[in-house]
Amino acid sequence: MALPTPETQAKVASEAAQSFVDHFYEALSKRRPISQFYASTSPRLTAAGAKPDISINGLLVPDASAYEALLETQGGPVTYDVASFDAHPVNPCYRLGEPEATASVGPGRDATTAAAVRNGDRLSFAVQVSGVVRYGRGHGDGKAGDAVVVAVGGVGVGGDTSGNNDNEPLEKLFNESFLLVPHWEAWGRNAPRGLRKWVIVSQNFRAL
Repeated sequence: MALPTPETQAKVASEAAQSFVDHFYEALSKRRPISQFYASTSPRLTAAGAKPDISINGLLVPDASAYEALLETQGGPVTYDVASFDAHPVNPCYRLGEPEATASVGPGRDATTAAAVRNGDRLSFAVQVSGVVRYGRGHGDGKAGDAVVVAVGGVGVGGDTSGNNDNEPLEKLFNESFLLVPHWEAWGRNAPRGLRKWVIVSQNFRAL
């Protein structure tokens, strides 16, 4: 079985990471549902034991729904501005939970599957993101929409810091790392529209 070349892996990881970063942080900023970005949306990955591992400022969050609930406690608006991101291929042919047809090997291996592997469609990759998150329109006046303090693992996700102008939103630098793997149902024939082709199995967020 021919694996994707290093150049193909880098290209696929970069393009997939760009799409992921654009859509994930837009969804966070606009308070849209985010469960579609996680491995729990894939029955095959779930059956194979690929449960998302989510850590927010050191707090382990059990699933995407719990993370959405945590985000709701921040108040609003909350805006994520990505300054930069890096993507790195991890596994050129991810296998956990893959459909039986793609798991076969030998001379009879499906040519379409072999091409998918060669083209990087079975790649898993890591993404490292850095940027600024802005909480609220201001803080300190008690009005609706102000940032609120959410203590997560001993670190406030939002809230007041000394030296901030009360008329300015609270700003915090953040770093976030992800591991994404193929969403098998999205790569299948006649796949439902709108499925993400790669989904999160690991996430670690830190507000600085």
